[in-house]
Amino acid sequence: MSTIQQRDVPEQLVLTEQRHVKAAELPDWIRAAGSRLTTAAAGHGGITGPAFIVYHGPVSPDTESLVEVCVPIRNGQGHGVDAALRREPAHREAYVRITKAQVQFPEIQQVYRAIADDLESKHIETTDSPREVYFKDFYTARPSDEVCDVAFPIR
Repeated sequence: MSTIQQRDVPEQLVLTEQRHVKAAELPDWIRAAGSRLTTAAAGHGGITGPAFIVYHGPVSPDTESLVEVCVPIRNGQGHGVDAALRREPAHREAYVRITKAQVQFPEIQQVYRAIADDLESKHIETTDSPREVYFKDFYTARPSDEVCDVAFPIR
């Protein structure tokens, strides 16, 4: 696994879609929600940063958890949007960059666990749910391409 890094993330206005899902449903739902939100964003100034997926609980084959797909749009462009809209607060986050191959379930759970264990060992408090930040098109990437940061907002 790569080294855990930290960065500051500015406040963002995001289009969002949420759903309770199990692991088997996750890839199809993320793709469909991302497509809907990307279409909605195009009519309101476009996407201004990487899309991200927030996991409000652990997703497994047997357990549904709330998952949220977020697409950043330009501040002031949210009027008349045909999607839920919210402000993602500015925050600091600890993250690890991973390849498309590492995103696969259940392998990606090891990345989440390693970051959480590292933060706990250093007594660093998390302030929000963990997320995957996609800076490259996942669907056209090769397995060895870096596509995503697994990130934890921290204090």
